[in-house]
Parts: sequence; structure tokens; C-alpha cells
Amino acid sequence: MRERVSEDFFLSWDCWMSLDLDYATRLAQRSAEFGLRWIEEALPPDDYWGYAELRRRVPTGMWVTTGEHEWTRFGFRMLLEMGCADMIQPDVNWCGGITELARISALADAHGVPVIPHGSSVYSYHFVLTRRNSPFSEFLMMHPQASEVVPMFHPLLLDEPVPVGGRLRVPETPGFGVRLNPDCALHRPYTH
Repeated sequence: MRERVSEDFFLSWDCWMSLDLDYATRLAQRSAEFGLRWIEEALPPDDYWGYAELRRRVPTGMWVTTGEHEWTRFGFRMLLEMGCADMIQPDVNWCGGITELARISALADAHGVPVIPHGSSVYSYHFVLTRRNSPFSEFLMMHPQASEVVPMFHPLLLDEPVPVGGRLRVPETPGFGVRLNPDCALHRPYTH
């Protein structure tokens, strides 16, 4: 991938809680030559001691990030106080909403740690705009073939913004600027 993108393009590993400390360390060290920006969620979410040690072991300049599957501000407090991450990634839909995300962000700001919310579309875009410790937002590719850029909650929500040229403009309409799609066929995938 490094050969296909510029040197300043953010490449990173998203390991989705699948590694142990030794494997994550080897992966980070072997990847250093390609200028990877970070190794994300390499260990199970509650392995605070493992994350603290991984952060000590990764090559200089590579970040350790986690938090997508951390669900409370108390867990984020542990991550921050133990020096487990260079960046945290709470998910606004899983951590208790905007108010709780703001509390987590305040903890992170007190520790000098950036917050890049896990992709939650408009619910995190608006949040990022209000924080000085959130330099950008994550956008998840939701198209099945990744051949076009579609909104995260398509077709359920209407008016959801998508990035153009790497930039995203949030709606200026009330609330989060989205509305339910009345033409979306809703059904229960399972019967009781």
C-alpha cells in the first residue's frame, strides 16, 4: 500500500483485538520501515497492562491507539492514567452518547491525548468540530465493494454528509442534520 499512496498518507494497522503483546510488538517493529502511523486496537480492550507495555515497545513515532471497544469513562481513565495509548477512539454510540464522550474527551485533554472517535458518522463529526484535541474524524467505507463513497447509515438516514476531496462539511440544519428515510423498508431480521 505504501507504494500506491504518498509518504504522508496515513497508513495504519487495525487489528480488531486479535493479537497478543508479542505478536503486536513484532508487527509494529516490522512495519516501521513503511511509515505506518499507528497500530489500532491490537489487544483485548481491558488489557491495560498489555497496552502500556506495547506503547513502550513500538518504534519511535508509531502510535498505539485503542478505545473503540472501551465503553465507560472509567475504562478510559485507566487507559489514560496508565499511559496505554497515544490516541483514544471512543465510539459515541457505545460509550454513552455525546455527554459521556465529552467527559472522556476532557479526561484525554487533561492527559494530552488526542481523541479520534470511532466512525459514528454525524454523531462524531459534530463532536470533533467542538474539540481542540480531535484533529480529524474517522470515515468508514460502507460500500460493499468499496468502489464508491456512501454514508455510514445509508439507506436508513437521509442528508448524511460524505467527504469530498478528503474534507467533510457537516449539515447546518437542526440536530445532527439527518432524518430517517421514510422509504427505507424496515423489518425484523429474526422472529421471536
